[in-house]
Amino acid sequence: MREGPPDEVLAGAPIWRPRVTSWLGGQMLAAEVPVRSGRVTGKADQEVIEELSITVPRWAAPTPGGDAFDWRPGVDPGHPLARFGQFLDVSIVVESVATRQVWETRIGRYQIKGWDDDDAGTITVKGESLLARARDDKLTKLTSPVGSLASEARRLAPAGVGVSFDPALVDRACPSAMSWSKSRMENLREIADAWPALLRVDSWGQYVFRAPLPDVPAPVLRLKDGEGGTLVSAPRADSRDGVPNVVVASTGNSAEADVQGIAMLTSGPMSVNGPYGIVVKEWSSSLLQNHVQAQAAARSMLESAARPAQSVPVRIAPDPRIEIDDPVSISRGDDSPLWGWVTAWDLPLTADGGDMRIDVGLTS
Repeated sequence: MREGPPDEVLAGAPIWRPRVTSWLGGQMLAAEVPVRSGRVTGKADQEVIEELSITVPRWAAPTPGGDAFDWRPGVDPGHPLARFGQFLDVSIVVESVATRQVWETRIGRYQIKGWDDDDAGTITVKGESLLARARDDKLTKLTSPVGSLASEARRLAPAGVGVSFDPALVDRACPSAMSWSKSRMENLREIADAWPALLRVDSWGQYVFRAPLPDVPAPVLRLKDGEGGTLVSAPRADSRDGVPNVVVASTGNSAEADVQGIAMLTSGPMSVNGPYGIVVKEWSSSLLQNHVQAQAAARSMLESAARPAQSVPVRIAPDPRIEIDDPVSISRGDDSPLWGWVTAWDLPLTADGGDMRIDVGLTS
C-alpha cells in the first residue's frame, strides 16, 4: 500500500487532482501536463500490469498565465506527448478541506505508446508501465544463465530499468545447462514462477520481485459503507471457467525428468473431489532442480490462478494508496466481512475524482 492521505480525509470529500509530468531521458519536458480526464488501470494477470489513458486540450498554457501551448505532438520528436521514449510520471494530489494539509501520492511511470487527435480540440494519450520494455526489447541472440536467479533477473532486464527483490526471497543458482528464450518478458516471468515470486512494477518503473502472498490476508485497508466509509458498492462475481484446480510443475531439463511438483485444491467448490471436475495446468522450467522447488512453484501458481476466480468488484471513493496485492477487508452493513487481495484497480484522473474500481480476489 502506498503512502498517502488517511482514511478520514478520503472519506470527507477532499480536493483531488492529478499531476502528470513528462520526461525524455533525464530531461523534464513539461512540469505539468493539463489533464482534462483519464484513468490509470492495473491488473495482476495482465502482461504489462498497468496502463494509462489521459485526454488533454489541444491548446492550453503549461503554466498559469503563460502562453497557450499546442499539446498535439505532430512530428516533433521532442514534444512532451510524443512517443519517442517520452514517459509520464503520474501522481495524485489530495488536500483536506478541513486542515488544508496536502498529500502527494506517486502512482507510476508510463511510457507513451501513442496519441490521437479527435479533431475537436482534444488529444488522447495512451501509455504503459515500463514492463512494456521487457516485452518489446527481445534478445538478439540465445544466452545461458551465468549466475543466480537475482543476478539473471538484473541481467535480463532492459537497459536502464532497475530491479529489486523482497528480502524474504531466498536466492539460488541457475543451472548453466539451459538457454533463455529471446523474450525478456518470458524469461523474467519464468524466474518469478520458478522462484516462486510475484513480478510487479513499482511507482518509479522499477521491476519488483515480491514474495508469494500468505495463505491468510492481514488487511492494510478496511473498506466499509455508511458514515465514515468509502465503500460505494460491492456486488459479488464468480468466474471459474477454465481455472485450474491442479498444477503440475516439472523440470525442463531431460537429465532431471523425475523432478515434479503437484499442487491441487482438495476442498471448496473447486475441489478435485467435487462436481467442478479436474482442470490441469502443466508448466515446466529448467530452473527447477529438485522436488521442493517444483512443489513450491506448483503451489504458488495454483494460488495465483485461483485467487481472482471468485472476486468482488468494488466501487469506492478514490484512494491513491491502493496497489495490486494489497490485503483488504470489505464490510457492508451487518454482513460478515470479506477478506482478500487486490487483483485489479482502476483509478480516475479527473479533478472531481469520480469512483474508483478495484477487484478483490477472495480467500477460499
